[in-house]
Amino acid sequence: MRRTARLVLGLLFVFSGFVKAVDPVGSALVFAAYFNAFGVGFLQPFSLICGITLSTVECVLGVMVLLDFRKRAAAWGMFLFMSFFTLLTLYLAIFNPVEDCGCFGDAVKLTNWQTFFKNLIFWPFALILFFQRNRTAPIATGMAEWPVCLFFAVLITGLSVYSYRHLPPVDFRGFRIGNDIGALLEEARNNPEHIYRTELVYSRQGREAVFSPDSLPDSTWIFVDSRTREVATGVRHKISDFSVRDISGYSITDSLLKEKETALVLIITDTANMGSEVLERLLPLVRESNRQGRPYYAISALAADSVHKVLLGNGIDMPVYLADRKTLLTMVRSSPGLVVLKQGVVLAKFAFRDIPSPEKWDKITTQDPELLIAGTRIKTRLRVQFFIAALLLLIFLLKKGFWLSRSRL
Repeated sequence: MRRTARLVLGLLFVFSGFVKAVDPVGSALVFAAYFNAFGVGFLQPFSLICGITLSTVECVLGVMVLLDFRKRAAAWGMFLFMSFFTLLTLYLAIFNPVEDCGCFGDAVKLTNWQTFFKNLIFWPFALILFFQRNRTAPIATGMAEWPVCLFFAVLITGLSVYSYRHLPPVDFRGFRIGNDIGALLEEARNNPEHIYRTELVYSRQGREAVFSPDSLPDSTWIFVDSRTREVATGVRHKISDFSVRDISGYSITDSLLKEKETALVLIITDTANMGSEVLERLLPLVRESNRQGRPYYAISALAADSVHKVLLGNGIDMPVYLADRKTLLTMVRSSPGLVVLKQGVVLAKFAFRDIPSPEKWDKITTQDPELLIAGTRIKTRLRVQFFIAALLLLIFLLKKGFWLSRSRL
């Protein structure tokens, strides 16, 4: 039973830590939501550090359990971690201060009640490890095991830092390369995540009952009140809201998503990286788009006038539209960031540190969109599969190596 508990919890924690590590900005947004919900909004500047730390702790705990390293420390860590988050998710399920617990990032979306029941299922495995923490001998000394744990901590932290400085190597969000934004929005409109249900309250002989507008009671009942209740349908959509408007406040979302030419879209959520060094690398792409008659524009969460002034100061004259900050951060985890769209389909995305060269930009705009998307997805899938396979192989070899070394003692 202990072996099963180790395998289940180890893989669970490695997966949970990995999906958070590849999207530290998403983890930071979740922490910021938690801080606001619990009245400690002054901690928001630490959201990114908390997100990276959490993903590292989860991954290292998972690796320690899979390798059976530092049995007591790992058992205590698992027990405290699972106990705390089981209680926390129970509170979230009852009071719903935040809608998304963020336990699996954007890879697996769960409601608060689903998250609580998930923790309730896995908590007994942590209990097994905790009660049996002293029943097996150590595999090696702390001098041998702690450096391995430190190596995995550095590895996962490095993955988080890379994903923050560039873009997540694997994208679980609705705006991933190849997705049709317009089609996903239409799907969300036709099958919403929440519906509003009207309830009518009637009374008779001191007893109240609730009826729907389609099944009203007879005249012996007296109307008391009506109320509208939001009901979850159980459907979860990757994209449920994407609204772009011009400076006058008019929606231009449909016209942008129906644009037949390849569009260069600059996404801006803050001005921290809007210096001349970044915008100088963007200028040749804008000029090339202008020369070929292709659309180019910025979508900003900031005031359009101030953004346009900064762009003009660096020789870039493009229209600036407005959208919600959270939506733009979901679209691309970089500010500024580049998104390449054609008829609402995401062809490519770049962080400001990775703005493509004119040669690469020409290849993007002239290559067949389906081939471009397929090539990007294949490369991404191979990178992720290689990383996961290498990580699991390393864990397996370390496990076997330490067991062999112990058997020779």
